[in-house]
Amino acid sequence: MTLENKKLTKVFSWLAVVLWMGLIFYFSHQVQQQSWDLSHTVLGISVQVIKIAQVLIVIGLAGFVLIKLKKRGMTIGIKELLLILIAAYLLYTLSIGLRHMLVPPNLHHFIRKNAHFFIYLVLGVLVKVALMNSGIRGFKAIGIGLAICVGYAFSDEFHQSFVPGRGAQLSDVVIDSCGAGIGMVLQILFFKFLSKREKNNIPENN
Repeated sequence: MTLENKKLTKVFSWLAVVLWMGLIFYFSHQVQQQSWDLSHTVLGISVQVIKIAQVLIVIGLAGFVLIKLKKRGMTIGIKELLLILIAAYLLYTLSIGLRHMLVPPNLHHFIRKNAHFFIYLVLGVLVKVALMNSGIRGFKAIGIGLAICVGYAFSDEFHQSFVPGRGAQLSDVVIDSCGAGIGMVLQILFFKFLSKREKNNIPENN
């Protein structure tokens, strides 16, 4: 990579960090009603996605059984189809019960807190990549990266304290910081995996 390309990569990686921070600021700047409307929209979409996924999984399993039976040379008649349909219906009913057991009672609150976690997980990844492209690596990069993300999390909560209907919560800073930390760990593991894969693909000289 040429020096000019390295500079461009560095600039674009930090630009991505700034833009993502801007997105976080935009979400934090929403008044309470706007914020709740957005999270309720996400909640509605999430529930529909889960329901569709349940149906698709059951259909997929039924199709898998049919293919396996045909490969074994078994004749698929009305009786066999009826048994598969009954099994699929029972499996779908079981999945509904399982969904009710696993989904938290206050799903809206759960989604809001997880949104904090994942949006800062992405920030952690972006900051770590930007530091790496700036030539900062190792524990120094982790320390600086955490300082940036945790500092921004505190400033974000402080900003929210001035937004009507919103407030600053230390628990959200903890969630944000955990998300950022895990994001940086995932970035390190991913790049180590890529590096190891590249080394394994290099042919040895005879």
